[in-house]
Amino acid sequence: MKTAALRFVSHNATFEAIGLALPDWPLSAIVEQRQPKLHLDGTSMVINIFGIATSPRKVSNSRIILEASLRAVIDAGAADLSYDIVSLSEHKVQSCLACKVCGKDKTGKYIPCVQYDSDDVRMLHEKLLQADGILVSTPVYFGLPSDLFIQFMNRTRILRHQDFRLANKPVGIMATAGRRNGGGEIAITAAWHPFLRNGCIPVGNGGGTSQYGAVGWATQSGTITQDVWGMQQGFEVSARVYSLAKIIKAGMAETGYAFPMEFSETDGKPPFEC
Repeated sequence: MKTAALRFVSHNATFEAIGLALPDWPLSAIVEQRQPKLHLDGTSMVINIFGIATSPRKVSNSRIILEASLRAVIDAGAADLSYDIVSLSEHKVQSCLACKVCGKDKTGKYIPCVQYDSDDVRMLHEKLLQADGILVSTPVYFGLPSDLFIQFMNRTRILRHQDFRLANKPVGIMATAGRRNGGGEIAITAAWHPFLRNGCIPVGNGGGTSQYGAVGWATQSGTITQDVWGMQQGFEVSARVYSLAKIIKAGMAETGYAFPMEFSETDGKPPFEC
């Protein structure tokens, strides 16, 4: 097994493919000093990453940094990376009804969400379940992730109640704020909470600085590409999710061990409700 270094290199073709024309980025000094190290063993294993852009805008900085970062990881040498990105603004996601019907019954049988036939959440859940790793990109509102993010994550309650079906998936967060100190880091840590409750593994941006995730600095659509440090962090978070997803998937394939988690309907509840 050889060790390969991923490098974030500015390729105009990468960004032209998503409708952007960029000048050369002055990244060489950063990249030469800090290169995420990945073990690329040449196997046919495919690492599937599911990206979720949670901005209400049709053309959003959240989507741009997410897609550009994943493309950059592939350009940097992760030939076994496959990704799928959705923008929640393009899908119907209804609020959780708190009906307490879905999840798992007393016999252990899984019960689907009562709203699966009336919105797009079933499809989105399937993409989450098929992914080896998850990346979320959100705008920052008052130090919090977007309401689209919160509404969607509330709907993952069913997956948690079905014995933590998202368990052990690495998750990275990118947050774009309109102000330099506009709450990017606390929005990232707030976004971790529902993933932690689902048994996922939140990660930062790996070696070099090992920060909470990627914080972009932009207001107008498309200007995120001018934030060199933010885009660098987006790449690093994506590389970190990819790296850990590969380690976990390879380890599970080698050992056959999946670290199962079982949901309890009674643990931690008031005794008079059990």
